[in-house]
Amino acid sequence: MKDYTEFDAAADLNDIIKFLSRRDIQRLTGKALYDGFGISQADLLIILGSSIPYLAELGARAFVDGVAKELMIVGGIGHSTKYLAENIRNNPEYRDIAVENRPEADILKEVVSKNTGLDVNNIIIENRSTNCGENASQALKVLRERAEIPASVIIIQDPTMQLRTHAAFLKTWAGEKTRIISYSPFIPTIKAETGSLKFSDNIYGLWSFDRFIDLVMGEIPRLRDDQEGYGPEGKDFIVHVDIPDNVLEAYYRLQSIYGEYKHIKFRK
Repeated sequence: MKDYTEFDAAADLNDIIKFLSRRDIQRLTGKALYDGFGISQADLLIILGSSIPYLAELGARAFVDGVAKELMIVGGIGHSTKYLAENIRNNPEYRDIAVENRPEADILKEVVSKNTGLDVNNIIIENRSTNCGENASQALKVLRERAEIPASVIIIQDPTMQLRTHAAFLKTWAGEKTRIISYSPFIPTIKAETGSLKFSDNIYGLWSFDRFIDLVMGEIPRLRDDQEGYGPEGKDFIVHVDIPDNVLEAYYRLQSIYGEYKHIKFRK
């Protein structure tokens, strides 16, 4: 695309990631819950497995502060597991946690315990799911087996997948009366600097930039409600999602430099 600069690309990426990083409350606090939903405490906080330990740390600290009555960690072995394992191995605080051939939920429960002192036996674990859809269905299965269907749930996911995870929970939990509340743990921002694109965020364990592009650009075709997408008119994994025109336009412009992401593909 003529005269499409790195500053334009940064602005377009920021428009897309802001859309993907769904937040139904502005802060992960009882006050924000009350202001937004009329409740001061959720029944359950679910941390979805990801490669970034910060997500589990943030969720666990909010739980300790009383934002939810119970804590659950969800995630088996999927496309993010090897990156989580690498981040754990390279972190002095967590490097003694065993990671080999372990599900994300089992790794993260130890991260949570080390970070907050929580007893791992008091954390509900689902460790078989391998994608967003299974996260929702397997979490519900575990809760049904416990005869504990919550009236309200806060879900915390990788920012690039927060919106799709929310849509998957709405689809899978449609028969329940549970209120699903999303809180993206942070909203990444991209800056153009010396001819390249970089993260503005200073969070340990962030994706490589190449993987970030893979995740972000891969979300739009998944979210689209057409034959190839995950909505009701396609694979029917998620509820219908309205994608704003500015987000679609940003996605199409970015294809001029990230052309290999025109179709859904496997995650790296």
